[in-house]
Amino acid sequence: MNTMKALLERKSVRSYTGDPVTVEQRDQLLKAAYASPISMGQYDSLVLTVVQDSKLLAQIDDTAAKAFGHEKMLYGAPMLIIVSTQVKGDASDNSPYSNAATVIENLNLAAVDLDLGACHIWGAIAAVANDAQLKQTLKIDAGLTPVAGLVVGPTDDAYADRDIPKNRIKTNILD
Repeated sequence: MNTMKALLERKSVRSYTGDPVTVEQRDQLLKAAYASPISMGQYDSLVLTVVQDSKLLAQIDDTAAKAFGHEKMLYGAPMLIIVSTQVKGDASDNSPYSNAATVIENLNLAAVDLDLGACHIWGAIAAVANDAQLKQTLKIDAGLTPVAGLVVGPTDDAYADRDIPKNRIKTNILD
């Protein structure tokens, strides 16, 4: 993988062909997730839930639609990867949220490398986090909170270099 190429081409993809993610592609995505830097090496603080069952994906979409009044929050993707962790509701949650974000970004970049579409998902994850029954159905332990997600799948969208504006993010350089 050319890292800069993947970074500059990565985009949120919201349309999928309906084809499944292959086992080989799924395994490569998970390998990328497992390679993520995690605070203090506490990999056991995270749990990944890979949802490929179309009925479960529809149930998540329905739950999100009821919570937010917005249909198809998973955009018809054939796979959703949920990152769950234990949060406390205070400033110490910086590490668990940061850990989840690094996993999602590794998955995003791997998706580009595999020529799969991907989109970082928030609303549907919040809906799952607030539905104890759905969490149980997804085998997410009661002490864990789903905090991030990525939908992934084959797409007809093409990746191309994006023009990234200089100073897009306010930057203070202290020499």
